[in-house]
Amino acid sequence: MLSRAKYRWGLAGKLYVAAEKAVIGAALRKNQDSREHYNIKLVFDYVLFHLLLILPEIFCTLYYQNTTQLLLYPFFLAISLLCMWMLKRRVSARSTGTLAALNVLVFGMLSSFLNNLDISLVYAMIWILSILFCYLTTNLATTLILSSLLCGYLVLVAYIKAQGIILFNAPGYSALNIFNVAPVFTGLFILFIVIRVLGRHYNNIMIVEERRTLQRQRQHSALIRQNLTKQFMLVKGLSRSGKTKYLEGNLELLEACLTEIEKQCETAIDLLQDVHKVAGEPHKKSSPVD
Repeated sequence: MLSRAKYRWGLAGKLYVAAEKAVIGAALRKNQDSREHYNIKLVFDYVLFHLLLILPEIFCTLYYQNTTQLLLYPFFLAISLLCMWMLKRRVSARSTGTLAALNVLVFGMLSSFLNNLDISLVYAMIWILSILFCYLTTNLATTLILSSLLCGYLVLVAYIKAQGIILFNAPGYSALNIFNVAPVFTGLFILFIVIRVLGRHYNNIMIVEERRTLQRQRQHSALIRQNLTKQFMLVKGLSRSGKTKYLEGNLELLEACLTEIEKQCETAIDLLQDVHKVAGEPHKKSSPVD
């Protein structure tokens, strides 16, 4: 298991660790140093930081008196708490991640729909990150389903705007208000969701893969050392036998011993070359993929 990061946030770091232990502590102990372990942490961090980021959004909504937007928050909070409960009950990270991604995606679409079909940068970033999160925690089929749902909504918005249909005007909403808060929320999402949640998950997975590669190398090296020891013991025995046959004047058996020694030396050389090939694999695997 990776060493726990030393949080330097004081009280905030202690609260995070306490929440992590309370919700997913048992699940992490059960799945130590595995992909499932870090997928559970990813889902937990994703839900937790979305819950935290919703607080400044509620504040802005109250400030601009967007009463229609306020109707969505209880449903979002309820589904997020349900995801936390699922994690605590050790429901698989795939199922919980699907619900968490769908929650954020649908919340963004409903918010966009109620705010005069707004599809500006803030909403686009939320949707893209939710699709990426879904792909990391579930599978390609689930990701494509959520992507189709999003594309269907965008097609609907494009049709409504192209036809000039006016559904209703949300009270407290204006494009100017969105422009005012967009830099702040974009910065928060980049800092917490992109860097803290997704970036940390990627870093953890890379460390796990490196550890697995090193473990395979050690196991392979131990096996090769064992085989080399056997080869040298055989060579030692054959050399003694050849010496005896030489002293006895039995040249035929001496030639057979020398031939066998040559074969064992070739086998040992092949094993040593195999060690160098395995030692070069991590450099190939760690190279970036275009």
